Amino acid sequence: MIKFNSQYLIAILMLVFSVYQLTLPDYWEFSLYFSAGLAFLVMGMIKNDLFPNHRRVLTIISWVMIFIAGFLLMFLARTDV
Repeated sequence: MIKFNSQYLIAILMLVFSVYQLTLPDYWEFSLYFSAGLAFLVMGMIKNDLFPNHRRVLTIISWVMIFIAGFLLMFLARTDV
């Protein structure tokens, strides 16, 4: 059984909030929360060793999602008035 930790909870909350942002429609905020939620989800999978054979690929995916979320956050902070 997989132990449920806080990374999955944060990932689920961010993904649900991203769907809410999609209904507004605020696509920039959606992409920010969606990429951050996926990063938390992938980091949780790495931490729980769900896919031990693909650990390196999952690490690369999580770092890419973290960088995308960071760039989107900087872009949104710059363009929001």
